[in-house]
Amino acid sequence: MRMRGWTVAAATVSALLTVSVSATATAADTASDGNRGVEKAAADWSVTHGTASASGVISSVEGKSALNGELRNTGAECYSLVIQPMIGTFPGPLTKLATNCGSGSVPVYKEYAGAPLAKICRGSAVPFADCGPAQQLPAGWAPPQGYVYEAAWLATPDSKAYCEAQGKKGITEGRWTAYLCHEEYRGGADLPLLHQVLYVKK
Repeated sequence: MRMRGWTVAAATVSALLTVSVSATATAADTASDGNRGVEKAAADWSVTHGTASASGVISSVEGKSALNGELRNTGAECYSLVIQPMIGTFPGPLTKLATNCGSGSVPVYKEYAGAPLAKICRGSAVPFADCGPAQQLPAGWAPPQGYVYEAAWLATPDSKAYCEAQGKKGITEGRWTAYLCHEEYRGGADLPLLHQVLYVKK
């Protein structure tokens, strides 16, 4: 009876482990958009301007990166932390991450693509005319392994749904086995514009 009890218990544990491993693999396969959580700190970042400073770490996320840290101010004026995408050597529009007016600190977190510039600007809203030295952040989002560029459309309220429809159509027609849609700036030497981009796995 004791041997039979140990056998049943061992079989039960084995089954539970098998289910756990299978569930983990399925979750990983489903998360094909590269957003599976922070894995490790990849680099430090730090910028200053006037009475404000900001610093933190760049956390590595599969397929992209996340800026994590704090914006601090010791004066009475308002200062904002901004990032600016780079398309080749052409700077894109500024995106405000946080503003601190007066003495104190505020947390900062932003997942980003490419290798944008981070800097502090005086004021609380665009356009920012007075900005400090910029730091270029490590390259962020990249397609998961095995995915390649297929097509891109200018970003509109309907472009995400259209990209999804094209991705599903390609799977149905057997042209690729998986797809993902990602919003990113594209434009080369011209003014970079926001696009919805289709990446596929063939």
